[in-house]
Amino acid sequence: MLCSILLLDNEDKHLVTGAAPSLPDFYNAAINGIEIGIGVGSCGTAAFTGQRTIVEDVHTHPYWAAYQELTARAGLGACWSEPVRSVSGKVLGTFAIYHHQMHHPTDEEIRLIEQAANLTAIALGRIRADQGFKESQKLLSDILENVTVYIYTKDTQSRYLFANRLLRERFDAPMAEIVGYDDTKFFDAEAAAHIRQDDLRVLEKGETLHTEETNLNILTGVAEVFLTVKLPLRHEDGSIYALCGISTDITERKDIEEHMQHMAQYDALTHLPNRALFNDRLQQAIISAQRNKLRLAVMFIDLDKFKPVNDTYGHGVGDLLLKEVAVRIQSCLRESDTAARIGGDEFVILLPTIETKPNARKVGEKILYALNQPFELAGHTLQISSSIGIAVYPEHGRNEKLLIKSADIAMYHAKQGGRNNVKVYQPGMQAVSQ
Repeated sequence: MLCSILLLDNEDKHLVTGAAPSLPDFYNAAINGIEIGIGVGSCGTAAFTGQRTIVEDVHTHPYWAAYQELTARAGLGACWSEPVRSVSGKVLGTFAIYHHQMHHPTDEEIRLIEQAANLTAIALGRIRADQGFKESQKLLSDILENVTVYIYTKDTQSRYLFANRLLRERFDAPMAEIVGYDDTKFFDAEAAAHIRQDDLRVLEKGETLHTEETNLNILTGVAEVFLTVKLPLRHEDGSIYALCGISTDITERKDIEEHMQHMAQYDALTHLPNRALFNDRLQQAIISAQRNKLRLAVMFIDLDKFKPVNDTYGHGVGDLLLKEVAVRIQSCLRESDTAARIGGDEFVILLPTIETKPNARKVGEKILYALNQPFELAGHTLQISSSIGIAVYPEHGRNEKLLIKSADIAMYHAKQGGRNNVKVYQPGMQAVSQ
């Protein structure tokens, strides 16, 4: 993120640069003194209307049509501008966040720009009340201390010069125990080495880095994920004297994303892969088998007499039974095999490599035996069986749809043959099942 503060002039008609150290000088010079109005970029519009103006893509939005060459040269893709107001509600200027790429703000980022604008308003109000240099320095410190991101600076040896309040809390250390130390004090050796490697790219090569980091804090023992921006700080002559880092904790967001991905690929009850994940693994197994001229097998399993369990003991006991069935099925398989629940009391198995059809049948009979053993659940002894159909690649189908269909047909014949048995698909079965 690149940030700028623009202030209204004394006539409240033009915006002048207040602070924009991360934007190019030529860009700041071009924007300085623009007349506010609807359609004058994000900031000119926000200052004129007094409303937040979000432009996710400056290259296509009409508000930025007059600034296409300027934004392209500056490498800007998005601009969100928030009016900065005094205590009385008067617009004092704008606080803007830029991104290099087109970017849609999250709820967290909206809160961030609101908080930054509020802090800027506080800073402006105090600065206007007291123009003293020391007071303005304090207000800048207040902003750094209160933003909900980790902000720090390091010297050319990658040793900390400053850590804001949030980072000090994370390190559980006062400033005096952070300044002068490098990351080996706060992270494990591997993480510290990786951080230093990135730091040197900034300090020695002048690169600006945008990275996702997963680090274990050795003080707290907690692994956390961050989106981090690191950029060089330069003297007027262009030489680099320090590094500035801004990190946002996205651990919770990553956990939610992983949970959502798990929910999308796994059955909520048994925690086995669902149909979508099974089909994906089957497709990959077929590609591998075709390339290496190997065989694989697919099994279709349907539980016999499962409905009476639900009707007699309730769905709670039925769910317990399905979970235990999943455990028993997995106990009969290799680590490379996949068991999935595709609905109700139906399960499918992928054996990605087999030598012969009897090998697949042997696994089916092993599962059949395991499911024949009594289940002790919720104070009840339950006895069920299963009907299992097997199809083998490439004999019974060369794609996932045909293989699953063939295994399903073979399972139907297992049921027709008295249940509690295993059938391998044979030509002609399909006509009988229809």
